Amino acid sequence: MTLASSLVKILPQKFIGLIPLYIGVELILGVAILNKAGGIYGVLSLFTGHPINFWQWLYNFLNILVLPFYISGMLNLKNRANNARKLSLTCLVYIIDTVVGVLYTIYFIYFWFSREDNNPTAVPGYSSGTKVESAIDTAIKGAAVEKRDKAASALSSQSASPGRELFLTVSTILVVTTIRFYSTLVVLAFTKALLKQDANAQRYDSTTDTEVEELLKSNKTLKTKIKLYIYDLEIKSKEILRDYFL
Repeated sequence: MTLASSLVKILPQKFIGLIPLYIGVELILGVAILNKAGGIYGVLSLFTGHPINFWQWLYNFLNILVLPFYISGMLNLKNRANNARKLSLTCLVYIIDTVVGVLYTIYFIYFWFSREDNNPTAVPGYSSGTKVESAIDTAIKGAAVEKRDKAASALSSQSASPGRELFLTVSTILVVTTIRFYSTLVVLAFTKALLKQDANAQRYDSTTDTEVEELLKSNKTLKTKIKLYIYDLEIKSKEILRDYFL
């Protein structure tokens, strides 16, 4: 199976049309690492008493979870011995992270707008169900209504503000999402080039990966088992992408 021809055609040959892909991937992974590192502060908010719901906590936890894969991809970007399998796993993680990020963006937009106050001109503390009112209550109500009318008049002169805020929010989200999808295409294009290079190299060199040999010979500690598990993920990611690319 090969990657859909429509996707192959839109894969960039250079980053923003001028810079080599590997430099673009370095920049993309660098920004992703800085961005995902912020998830640590989100998780720590549980211990500082800052209000955060389950979905927000889960998003920050996922940021921490993908951070080691991005760091591994960055460190092995120029290591020809294993960059094909390392970047294959990083690429798949980046694709999944992009999809999850878009879904969470939609959720946070809904969460933000659902928390907005839709009745800013209401008179606080006043109930229209009171049948008996004293002269003092009447005076207080009259002052409150007058204050409300003045606030409504002031807000009416700024009626464009909510629309402008919505426009800026949606525009920013669209720009960020577009950049993220383009970054995903850049990572895909670079991984495709690595897989092709790796396939050509294996035609003339079929030696066993020295890293896995060392892991198999070492003691079966928890650290070694984790490394072997990640190695298996890298190999599977490499095979999955090869089925689509080559």
